[in-house]
Amino acid sequence: MDYSIYDLVDAPVFVLVADDEGRPVYDFLNKVGRDRLGKGLDEIIGKAAHEVFDGRAAYSVFRHQLIAWQAGQTTCYEIALPLRDDKVWFRTSLVATHDEDGALVRMVGTSHDISAERSLLQQEVMTAAAAREVEDLVCLAAHDLRSPIGNMKSLAYLMRHDFVDHGDGKLELINMIDTLADKSLDVISETMAQVMAKSAPVKSGPFDFGGVCDDILVLLDPLREHSVSYPRITLDADYTAVQIIVRNLIDNAFKHADRDALRVEISVDQMNTRRLAICVRDHGPGFQQAPADADPATSVANGFGLMGVRRLVKARGGTVKFGAPATGEGAEVRVELPGQMIDPVPELSKVS
Repeated sequence: MDYSIYDLVDAPVFVLVADDEGRPVYDFLNKVGRDRLGKGLDEIIGKAAHEVFDGRAAYSVFRHQLIAWQAGQTTCYEIALPLRDDKVWFRTSLVATHDEDGALVRMVGTSHDISAERSLLQQEVMTAAAAREVEDLVCLAAHDLRSPIGNMKSLAYLMRHDFVDHGDGKLELINMIDTLADKSLDVISETMAQVMAKSAPVKSGPFDFGGVCDDILVLLDPLREHSVSYPRITLDADYTAVQIIVRNLIDNAFKHADRDALRVEISVDQMNTRRLAICVRDHGPGFQQAPADADPATSVANGFGLMGVRRLVKARGGTVKFGAPATGEGAEVRVELPGQMIDPVPELSKVS
């Protein structure tokens, strides 16, 4: 089949067909896609994703394509890819074509660069978390002002008790204090109500936690220099928050490791019906750079990532703890936040 017309499209377009083993393999990749990948057609046609891409990206791309091919339906997914010197997020739409008997013949994929969109979304989430801290501070300050203003109103009441008006305007001053106290309390109540009303609820939904970790590691460790283990489960939680938290924690572990190859273990536990615990443990030097009595999240030596994690977790109504593992060396960060574990994700055959 002639796919040359796809070379006129100003976005990566590819065609998948099945090989003798039933795997999705490339039957075509247009010129824009080949230029971005830096490969010729002879290096792509007839090969599966893990034979085209390198490092962690190979398994990540193949996994997405295999899931889509097995479903046999038009679908859409997002994936991170390291292309030459760039780290790019793509949103890929796969359109399925079936024969008269309903058998899947091919899938045509179109990919669009959404790196700016993803970056903006994460910035919005982090900004919202910072704004939530300011809102909490405003609420706390407003709440603390209630007591002294309430005391002013009580004093005005005591001064009026058995007060003899001599017509010198003192009673009017007392009444003015009482009125100002009432108005101030109304303003405080309205301010707190406005702040609470602007605190948007967190949007949750099911997502593949293993897939999230796949995408993170494609960007942070494309050459598989480190060993990172994580469960393949489905979570019903705030996807964007979990993605930002896990990425920051893994990135922090890599940055402050004292070795070229670091071992990181990620676990997820269900604390109760509404709360998850995500634990990221590494076998590096630990939080030794900070003073013994310091909070690692505020230590300059440990970067801004952990501060962002704590702010985001707090905004989601969760908690975060930094410390050392109960056994062995390294550092451990435990995050608890709203969410649930669903059924495990079926494990696909691993690509060597």
